[in-house]
Amino acid sequence: MLFSIHTTRGALTIFLADVVISCLFLEFFFSVLPGPFEGYLPFCIITLIVLFSLFISSLYSFTEPVSPLELFKRIVIAFLISCGYIVTLSFFITDLVLINWRLLPPLSTIFVCLFLFRYILYYDMRRNRNRVLIIGANDLTREIVNESQKKRSRDYEIVGIISAVENQVGANFHGIPVLGPMEQINEALQCISPIDIIVVTLRDRRGKLPVHDLLKLKTSNIRIQEGSTFYEEVKKKIIIDEYLKPSWFLFEEGFCQTPIHRTIKHIQGVFVSFCILTILSPLLLLIALLIKLESPGPVFYRQERVGFNGKIFRLLKFRSMITGAEALSGPTFAQKDDPRITRVGRVLRKLRLDEVPQFINIFKGDMDMVGPRPERPVFVKEMEKAIPYYNLRHSVRPGLTGWAQVNYSYGDNIEAGREKLQYDLYYVKHSTWLMDLAIMFLTIKEVLFARGR
Repeated sequence: MLFSIHTTRGALTIFLADVVISCLFLEFFFSVLPGPFEGYLPFCIITLIVLFSLFISSLYSFTEPVSPLELFKRIVIAFLISCGYIVTLSFFITDLVLINWRLLPPLSTIFVCLFLFRYILYYDMRRNRNRVLIIGANDLTREIVNESQKKRSRDYEIVGIISAVENQVGANFHGIPVLGPMEQINEALQCISPIDIIVVTLRDRRGKLPVHDLLKLKTSNIRIQEGSTFYEEVKKKIIIDEYLKPSWFLFEEGFCQTPIHRTIKHIQGVFVSFCILTILSPLLLLIALLIKLESPGPVFYRQERVGFNGKIFRLLKFRSMITGAEALSGPTFAQKDDPRITRVGRVLRKLRLDEVPQFINIFKGDMDMVGPRPERPVFVKEMEKAIPYYNLRHSVRPGLTGWAQVNYSYGDNIEAGREKLQYDLYYVKHSTWLMDLAIMFLTIKEVLFARGR
């Protein structure tokens, strides 16, 4: 078996592998590309800069779980830091000509290889996964276990469960062995050692949770984590249940967008929407013609939606249903194989082309490129009555696409609305430029494979 990243030997091996990767690619590119890179001094300086950038970006920290997106983010940050150090050194050391376009291919290749190297180590090698023990055998544990069984590439391995119910001991909980009762947690740990993370999903903890044992384990370099927090990390959504309290939102990191962040995001949306509307104008004219030829009625469908801070705006879409589709039924969710959808509308929905006019809404400032999808006021009122914290999704501008759209299918009832809200709240909490970029790429994949409805 290969080394484990959780040992000193493993960390040292990764460091040496980084040195080898950097040296090999620098040697190769410096030998084939003509330029001012002569001698070993530039070679050594760039290698040291790469290693230092990896250290600054926490890429030599192996004690915490890291998602693929977080790994990519850290690699990008390390790459930018490397570029910054090289530019800075070139101003202070005039004998070194380091600012040169020929540096870009080797530096980019190095960081791509470092990302792939760590991705394989973190997610494809079972020995390097964080070993997780769960305290509590309940619905939350079941959700976490099921998610781990669905994912082949993951950075954790659930090795056992401690239960507060004695008759569960010795049995399997959805394929994971129940090792013992609460009072025998130390004995259970000896059977499955080593353990990196203990996840507490137990809800009724008074008089049951072995607090003193957990404190001792925490000081022994074992991470103790709330079940809801671990659930958020592995499922990429925030669980909404009776245990989620307003105080959690108050004291949790995130859920805050600065005016500068909102302004930059809006400017990006205006620029992109202008470009796309200009480029796609011939296609939009063709779609408008096809809609007119198939059925009588307007080309565009205007509908009231709830936007930023609850403000009502009129959303634009290409009409994909017959005129007066809700005249008799009133406002209803779109259903699978809805008979009200026209033939042209069905194709538009499959390719999500019916949403393209919403770039006009983005240009006007009603929406952003990425954010929770805006809902109709009548549905919002229903959701706010049935689902707690639903109004928090309106703390950011709605989007043409969102985290819920790339992770969950169309919702046509209250329960689906609850599921989508869990993804929307995760986005509101973790919203970053990099996450927006990932959502855009996933949306493009959805469009290319015609997964709309």
